[in-house]
Parts: sequence; structure tokens; C-alpha cells
Amino acid sequence: MIYKRLLVVALASLLALAVLGAPTQAQEKIEIKFVHIFGGQQDSRAQVVEAIAEVFMEQNPNITVTVSSTSTDYLELFNNAILAAEQGQAPHIVQVEDSLIQLATDSGFFHLISDIATPEQLATLDDLLPTVRAYYTLGGKLVGMPWNASNPILYYNRNMFEQAGLDPNAPPKTFAEVLETCEKIMAKKETLGITACINFPISSWFAEQWMAMQNALFVNNDNGRSARATEVFFTSPEMLRIAQFYRDMREKGYYTYTGRVNDYNGEGITFLSKRTAMTISSTAGLTLFQRFSRAQGFELGTAPLITPGPDADNGVTVGGGSVWVTKGHSDAETKAAVDFIFFLTDTENDIKWHKGSGYFPIRQSSIERLTAEGWFEKNPPFAIAINQLRQSRNNIANAGFVVGPSAEVRSALMKGLQSIVDGAETPEAAMAAAKQAAERALADYNAVVGK
Repeated sequence: MIYKRLLVVALASLLALAVLGAPTQAQEKIEIKFVHIFGGQQDSRAQVVEAIAEVFMEQNPNITVTVSSTSTDYLELFNNAILAAEQGQAPHIVQVEDSLIQLATDSGFFHLISDIATPEQLATLDDLLPTVRAYYTLGGKLVGMPWNASNPILYYNRNMFEQAGLDPNAPPKTFAEVLETCEKIMAKKETLGITACINFPISSWFAEQWMAMQNALFVNNDNGRSARATEVFFTSPEMLRIAQFYRDMREKGYYTYTGRVNDYNGEGITFLSKRTAMTISSTAGLTLFQRFSRAQGFELGTAPLITPGPDADNGVTVGGGSVWVTKGHSDAETKAAVDFIFFLTDTENDIKWHKGSGYFPIRQSSIERLTAEGWFEKNPPFAIAINQLRQSRNNIANAGFVVGPSAEVRSALMKGLQSIVDGAETPEAAMAAAKQAAERALADYNAVVGK
């Protein structure tokens, strides 16, 4: 199991690096390494990070921040960081996906932000959006510093809507409306030159959102927040409603995907190549969708994430990632890493990051400043994610689930959904199999880490 390897390696790394963690005299020059996932070709978000780091180094000439990407996949980036530690070369700062926070905490490989930030830095946490802060709080402590926060939205081709006789200002809002819209779009399939009406990744993240919208839990024990989860709710009426949506789209020929789960890049290319009229993806890629749709010569539409139905109004969960400080470095390096993290996420840089990426601001002060300057009025798509979050009821369902073996649990669900789309499996059978696999992963993990 991946998590068993991570835990063993993390513990070994900490022992091997213990001498490096001892206090040292302040050195004139300090270098810290920051790894993130924005290393893809033409991914302009990496340039935003580099620019922020440059300003930090100008203000702190004794500190060098080396920014790099070892993978565009969160789990692989996490694994790489652990393996680098085993070799005595741990990066100081690691971007960690939202679903990996329990594993990161259990590994013992990272400092908790609440434990290493100064009182002045901790005071700035009151400015974080409450739902964002709550997501990254475990046992009363902020474990990682929120950074690239997002949620999914609907992207659509306004030109295709017009050609199909649809109002481009009235995109679908629910599962049922998607099916109705697709019926009209597919009637113009040959004219539009599309292969399907809608595409989006087979991703657990969307199902998690749709469960939260229905005020339904993903796992037991308060979504894993009051105690370690031991059960997944994959056969609940709410999840079966989601699975049925996949089956309906498959049977009607409305849906397509690349054949690979979690293939956000591939699905984006499918949509931007004008092979479908709609897609669902993260707000994290908003600036990229805008840039490439212009290059492809069509007008991009954006709208809130579709819901299972009018009754599913509980709101969305926080997605994206946070930044964590690794153990095993000198006190001076650790302090520099913490200082950079709080610089990276302060109001000014939170705004730069939002404008340059599409991730929504994590600070209330950022939203207030952006609103005052008229940013959202001039750029409505950038407000969608914030509005979705603000309209969410702050409860356990949309706080997001927390489990150690999140990769295995998510994989089990994705395989279940994939079996519906590819193998014509019934929602009931597919979700029963997914539930069994996910709960086996939970039992194995809990047996390793204990209570």
C-alpha cells in the first residue's frame, strides 16, 4: 500500500535527518526549496509563483527560494518529497492536495503550521475565509497553510449554444437540465462537429461536491473529522443519484471522456478542441481556459457547478491544496520557509495569485480589496467560485471528508463510476463494489496508524 510505504519512509527520513534539525547559528545565506504541481507546458501559473518568490528574495536578500515542480500530479509530488527526504534532500515547502492532509499529518514528516508560526503570523489567520480555515483544521490546529483554493464550475461554448438554438446566458443548472440541454445540442451534432455533448474527468472530487450539495456525508464519523472513518457512503441514495446521472448520460450518448480517470488536462483539450459543448473543471484553470478558448476562436461561457437537483442546495466543499513545511531542517531554514509561506499567502500575493490563476482568494481582505477595485464586476467568471463557497452552509457535509488512504478511497469510487460508463454496470452493483474496496483500504490504513 502506498501509505504504508510513506509512513515507513517518513519515519526513517526523520531519524536520518535528526542531526540536521538541531539549532544552528544563523547563516548569512539561506536557501529553501519549494515544490509545486504547476510544471506543465504552457502553465502560466508557475510564472506567477516565480514572480512572487522574486519579490520575497528582493526583500530578504539573504534568502534564496528555489521553486520547482517534480510532477503535475499531487500524489506523485507528495511521494517525491518523501523519497527526497529519504535521501537527505527534502524540500522545505511542499504543496499538498486537499485530500492528503490526514496522510500528511499522520506521516510525522511535516510541521503543523499552528506549531511553528509566530504569534504575529497566527493572528493573520483570522482573515482566512472560515470555510477554508475549517477545512485545513484538524484537532483544533491548522495543519497546512491554505493556498491554491478552488471548486469546480461549468465551462461551455457559447457559440455552440447559439447554433443549437439555446440561450447562451442560460446554461443548465441541474442534472436534469444537462440532459435536456444535451438533447438539443446532439440534435445539431453534425453541424457542430462534436463527438459528444459534455465531457469531464471521472473524478471523485465531483462526486464529493455533489454529495455535499445534498447535505450528505462521504464517510462516517462526521466525514472523518470526529474520529477516523471506517465506512464510506457509496451506496446511499445520494450517491446512487450521482451514479445514475453517469448511467443516463452513457445510455443517451451524451458523455465522453479520455478513457483515463482524473485526466483534467486531457478533458480540457477535448473541450477546447471543440469536440464537446460543455465540460466541468476546476476554477484553478480559469485563466488557461480563457486564454486557449480565445486562441481557438470561440466565446467561453462559465457558470456554477451543476447540482443533482433544485433540492441540492447545501453548497460546495473547498478543493485545491495547501503548503506545508517539512521537518529535518535547521531552525533558520524552517523560519525562512514559514516566513515565505505567509508572504506567499498575504493579501497582496493572494490577489496576484487569484488574478493569475483563477484560484479564489483565501483571505477576506483580498476579496474586499478586489471588490472595491471593481475586479469581480469586470471579470464575473472569477466571482463564481467565491459565490459558490459563500452560499454554502457551513456544516460537516461541505467541510469535506478526511481520511488517511484518500487516494485508495477515491480510486475505488472512480473505478465504480468508470465501470458504469465503460462496462454498463448498474449504479447499485458498481457502488457496492466501490464501497467494499474503499472500506478495505480504510481498515488497512487504520490498522497501521491506530486510533
